Amino acid sequence: MFPAVRRLSSILLFFLAVVSLHATAGVLTLSNGDRVHGELVVVEREHVVWKSETFGEIKIEKSKIVSMDVDVDLKIAGREGPCALAGHRREQWELYCDEGAGWVMDFPAIDRAEPYINFVGDPVAFHGNVNAGGVFEHGNREREDLDVNVNLDVRHGDFHHLINALYQSQSNQEVEGLEKYLLAYNLRWIFAEKWFAAANSELQREEARNLDLGTTLGLGLGYLFYDTEKTAFSLQGGISSLQEDFIDSALSEDQDDRYAAGRLALNYRYKFALGPEIYFDQETLQSLDRSEDYQANAKLGLRTPLVEGLLMEVAYHWLYDNTPSLDLEKEDTKVTVGVGYQW
Repeated sequence: MFPAVRRLSSILLFFLAVVSLHATAGVLTLSNGDRVHGELVVVEREHVVWKSETFGEIKIEKSKIVSMDVDVDLKIAGREGPCALAGHRREQWELYCDEGAGWVMDFPAIDRAEPYINFVGDPVAFHGNVNAGGVFEHGNREREDLDVNVNLDVRHGDFHHLINALYQSQSNQEVEGLEKYLLAYNLRWIFAEKWFAAANSELQREEARNLDLGTTLGLGLGYLFYDTEKTAFSLQGGISSLQEDFIDSALSEDQDDRYAAGRLALNYRYKFALGPEIYFDQETLQSLDRSEDYQANAKLGLRTPLVEGLLMEVAYHWLYDNTPSLDLEKEDTKVTVGVGYQW
């Protein structure tokens, strides 16, 4: 009797193990009807990385996924605690998080999701681009213009670090050696599904505007309408503290060297199917002390890939300062054309 019991116990344990294995394994259903058994690695902006039982780790476009079934808690960008995926229907996720209440989220709009147990590692995503352009003429006409721009986007969990460095130099027969330096750092903390707290800072020197050194420090709140590999749109507002030291103080007698201002910023980006990408960044600063003291700037650009990693960029720059130095125009415009590298 004992051998029979032992054999029955072995069969039962094997059966429970198989059932348990299939209960914890996930299933990915694709638009062509295929069902891929395995487990989720990570959901990214445009893709899902899935570890298949048969093919190993594969990357699948979100548009090809009909449904996803996983039995592990997930870490969703903007949520601190774990979330359980209750259903995936018609490009929507039904989630239940540690707060207990259920909510629905658009699957294509999910910037990042991963098994919560893997969130301890909290990987860093690093993106950016650098581009340079200029005009150099010698002979009957003398002209040297150089523009170098570096943008970095470092993401660590719910924290986004945006870094921008800019150098411009302009020299011709009328003007010699006018330079501009800019270093900006912006921090975003996504504390809810779409909302983020923002901190912005900037150091700037621009000889053409009589600015020896300008510093900006600010705090604000923003809303992320969407942020994927294809497109992004965000809007934020807040309060900034500005301090400006001028090269020739006599030309800037009517300007405040330190003031507080309300800030409104907009960022938009869209990538077309064939590769070109357009973007629009705009910022407005309004002094809280003087209604006539305000400034605004905007940049509209187009990036087109040439070969893998290399790109061409055309951009239109616009700056308006309602209270400039005495001998300067209120409005500045500029068009730049350059080549760069993107990663």
